[in-house]
Amino acid sequence: MILERSTDPGWLSNAYLVGDREGGSAVVVDSGAPLGPLFEALARFRLKLAAILTTHRHVDHVQGHSELARRTGAPVHALRPEAPHVPDSEPLEGEEERSWGGLRVRVVPLPGHTAGHAGYLIEGVGLFTGDCLFAGSLGGTVAPGASGFEDARRAVDRILSLPDPTRIHPGHSGPTTVGAEREGNPFIRVLTGREAEGHGRCVALGRPARLIVLARDYDGGTKAWVRFDDGQDALVPGSRVRATSR
Repeated sequence: MILERSTDPGWLSNAYLVGDREGGSAVVVDSGAPLGPLFEALARFRLKLAAILTTHRHVDHVQGHSELARRTGAPVHALRPEAPHVPDSEPLEGEEERSWGGLRVRVVPLPGHTAGHAGYLIEGVGLFTGDCLFAGSLGGTVAPGASGFEDARRAVDRILSLPDPTRIHPGHSGPTTVGAEREGNPFIRVLTGREAEGHGRCVALGRPARLIVLARDYDGGTKAWVRFDDGQDALVPGSRVRATSR
């Protein structure tokens, strides 16, 4: 298998090229990073781009879609609930399996960050998680199009159903594995009952809340899991959380 990653220096967002063999077929997962390395890999390995796969609609993951499609003729795909928000995309169904050349791909619904967020499990390569899960952190559930914390919890459960050695290729920052996240991700340790929830008080997004977890995020900042006083949970940027004494 061939795997090439390009990363945007500002957004830290990743675009991936996966090929089955030299002279064979390839797919791209997301396009929110410089496209030069991907085009260079297509030429170097003599690959034909068969599909552009979208994890979700946000610009730091789709900004290169139109150029990739124009230059290669490859169709754009997105999970059906997300497809209306991704221009010129063809819908995929959850848990659908597709083959492009020697690449076998399963479409894994991972909602929460957006309602139609998808992951892509590529045999022999791993799971591309977009903004659902990062190394040591989770994606937020309050961005435009988000479907909420309970969806994100179920998405994490879906990821944890995979074998521990499964490689994870996030939408931001570097790779990890299912086992590494099960053991070391602070949010997952609390979600799975390995550690207790926090009880500190805070104000998050201007609302009083309980601070369940505060941990380092992929960009060097922090991410917070909070529970608002109405009982609603959310994953929010740590910069939007202020600790209080009561």
